Amino acid sequence: MRKAMAMLLAVGMAASMSACSSSGSASGTTAAAETTAAVTETTGAGAAANSSTAVSSETDWPTGTITLLCGYSAGGSSDLNCRYMATALEKQLGQNVIVENVPGSGSWLAWNRLLQNTEKDGNTFALINLSALYGHYDETNPREATIDDFELLTNQVIDPQVICIRTDESRFTDYKSMVEYAKTNPLVVAAATSGITSGDASVAKYLEKQYGCQMNVIPVDGASDAETMFLAGETDILLGNVGDVMDAEANGYKPIVIYAEERSEFLPDCPTEKETGAGGAYVSFSARGYAYPKGVDEAIVNKMIEAQKAAAEDPEYLDSMKALGCDVEVYAGEDYYNLLQDQLDQRLEIWGVQK
Repeated sequence: MRKAMAMLLAVGMAASMSACSSSGSASGTTAAAETTAAVTETTGAGAAANSSTAVSSETDWPTGTITLLCGYSAGGSSDLNCRYMATALEKQLGQNVIVENVPGSGSWLAWNRLLQNTEKDGNTFALINLSALYGHYDETNPREATIDDFELLTNQVIDPQVICIRTDESRFTDYKSMVEYAKTNPLVVAAATSGITSGDASVAKYLEKQYGCQMNVIPVDGASDAETMFLAGETDILLGNVGDVMDAEANGYKPIVIYAEERSEFLPDCPTEKETGAGGAYVSFSARGYAYPKGVDEAIVNKMIEAQKAAAEDPEYLDSMKALGCDVEVYAGEDYYNLLQDQLDQRLEIWGVQK
């Protein structure tokens, strides 16, 4: 995928985090399975004994254990993302990195703790996704915090949205015919939340605005609920991310479009919207990365960023993420900020919300 600005230029309208394992990450996966919500687990032990700090800095940080807050339950894809990163970071920083699960309120329990009840010493950071950016615009529960309250570190994962249909679907057979059908026949879909904070709901809104499709969105708690409803015949199509539909063929459905600038290596037969010939070239994705609260010393911030960049090149980390169906794509600094900001602008345009 190219940079976020190129994504926007490909959009056909103005301005818009799965299960995995790795033999090398057995300890992290076991911890994920055994940990309960809001209980701290160590992803590794004795990291300082077998690793030297890979990034030099004028600061002597880190000198002790580092905590990674995950706003989702243990064992899920977001939790595993954190555990794989924690294991890779231990090699770079020479200290234990533990994952603490703080689930609830769509990760806002974890984010509020990070922003309001965390020392600015660089020893606590959190998994962050696009929902943190959109909280200010959530009509049902607007948040005071914005992207500018976070010290962005690195984005690690880009996971595009896709649409799937059943393999025995007869009303439409591909994306273009689905669009035509939905112009006169309402389609029932499920999405995690129903507004701007949801990438899936935003896809449905895009279909309405771009093509005049009729979309009835049912809010659900997550991707597994949406898939269950779809397989039960309660919805007409399945909206999700690439990582959510890795077992599509085995489960009796197939992806018909990916909202990305180019095809995914995980779904090589699934065309981009531009390739379908339907008329649009929409790009939409989930992005998972990490952040500090504002106020952490700049030298520590820079050292953590460089450590995360190096961790993202760790073969064990990459293998684990690939098994998850996650496309590791690293953005840092201004590039990371622009990646998130551009996606926000795109969704604001889709929903007709003033910035």
